[in-house]
Amino acid sequence: MDANYSGTPKDGVIEGEFTQRGMTFPLNLVKAEKKEQKKARPQDPLPPFNYHIEEVTFVNEKEGNTLAGTLTIPEGEGPFPAMVLVSGSGQQNRDEELMNHRPFWVIADYCARHGIAVLRYDDRGIGGSTGEVENATSMDFSYDAEAAFDYLRNRKEINATKVGILGHSEGGVINFMVAARRPEVAFLVSLAGPSVNGIEVLKEQQKAILRASGMTEEAVQFNSNTNAQMFDIIEASSSREEADSLLRNLLKGWGYNEELTEQTVGQMASPWMYYFLKYDPTEAIVKTNCRALLLNGSKDLQVIASQNLLAYEKIIADYGKTNMTLRELPGLNHLFQHCETGSPNEYFEIEETISTEVLEMIVGFVKSLEK
Repeated sequence: MDANYSGTPKDGVIEGEFTQRGMTFPLNLVKAEKKEQKKARPQDPLPPFNYHIEEVTFVNEKEGNTLAGTLTIPEGEGPFPAMVLVSGSGQQNRDEELMNHRPFWVIADYCARHGIAVLRYDDRGIGGSTGEVENATSMDFSYDAEAAFDYLRNRKEINATKVGILGHSEGGVINFMVAARRPEVAFLVSLAGPSVNGIEVLKEQQKAILRASGMTEEAVQFNSNTNAQMFDIIEASSSREEADSLLRNLLKGWGYNEELTEQTVGQMASPWMYYFLKYDPTEAIVKTNCRALLLNGSKDLQVIASQNLLAYEKIIADYGKTNMTLRELPGLNHLFQHCETGSPNEYFEIEETISTEVLEMIVGFVKSLEK
């Protein structure tokens, strides 16, 4: 959903760009033998499973849509601490499956083997989940996550006072939205969650990815200046309709044809993107009083560690938020894989799905809350 690839054949390679939710990454395609397309994923969970696995559904009462997911419950006597997993941008299944990696399945398996129950679910409109997507924003998705949180708290195997939310990328914004509304949230884990608005995230993201792709600094700055003009329109606009009109005038002045104009405006002024670009998570972060573990990889090119950890540090200093623990993890990318450059081009080639260090930190953090 909302994904697009365009490319041009050149010397046996298709040079192009992959766009999802308005975020564009250089992505070159090379023809390979079919047998090479499936990479080894040694962290994929394999039976026997020493925990219970249950397929479940629950309802977002606010909007009436049904979410389908998988609940993993440790063996032994409960009630157990538990957490909901919330995925990043774009419609993703309950495993947050991306480029043959299933990080949420790996997290759920690891946690269940260490005494923590996990609920992961298909995003609305994909897999077994229903719900309106075209006009949905991060705030709408936060009510899906809240429904998952309430479902967990009402399970007899779960300790209702020890239920938290882990969010990855956009999910690391959504979990704060829920916690700000619901003081019953016992803890948060944020994996590469932004702490600034989407405009600031994308400005740094686009420059970092273009540099990693080998683009000259002059070209990077030209692209940055071009995008800045569109971001300025979004930031100054009072409505999505106003932004739509102003963007069209800007692109017309640049000489864009109708097709490219529709594609660009459709991305930049879509309900999800417009909300994401303008939304500042600071208020929700300040209102959240539960313990929170905030992790960022030093080689993340999508949610830049230095930018977002600095903003978290400012919030902590300005508002005395002693409930937050920040960690920048060296050598890890946006998926928390060990990597060379951090470029999204590497995600598929890396066998590791998620660093064992991160899995240990998540479990250690949740266990520390029980003491």
